[in-house]
Amino acid sequence: MRSAALILAILCTSAALAPAAPVKDKDYDWMDAKVIDITSDRGGALVVPVGALVGVPVTKTYYWIQTDDTIYVLGPVLTKRQLLNVTLHEPTKIAVDGNNAHLLDDYGKDKKLPIAEKVARPKPDNPQ
Repeated sequence: MRSAALILAILCTSAALAPAAPVKDKDYDWMDAKVIDITSDRGGALVVPVGALVGVPVTKTYYWIQTDDTIYVLGPVLTKRQLLNVTLHEPTKIAVDGNNAHLLDDYGKDKKLPIAEKVARPKPDNPQ
């Protein structure tokens, strides 16, 4: 009886110490894209109570991402911590998930941003 309890304790301990199976990310339909512009907009001030009321300027950053048929404007990003590490005019990958987009940064990390605007790219006319 004691050996069965010991074996059970060892099995439970090893199961608890074993690394958890990685959570499978949702499979996105990744598209080739290119970062065509990064814009910033000074959008007013945020009032913060620090002893007295202090106004802090707010800068909104938007990322313009171009695919074969659409230009996505992603953002706004409000804090420096949320800024993306992407290179202007360099290729990347994007996946659209409802009103959000997933963008691969220069390190290959998936960054989720809201889609602020979508612009259809004009199709080239077919001369006949």
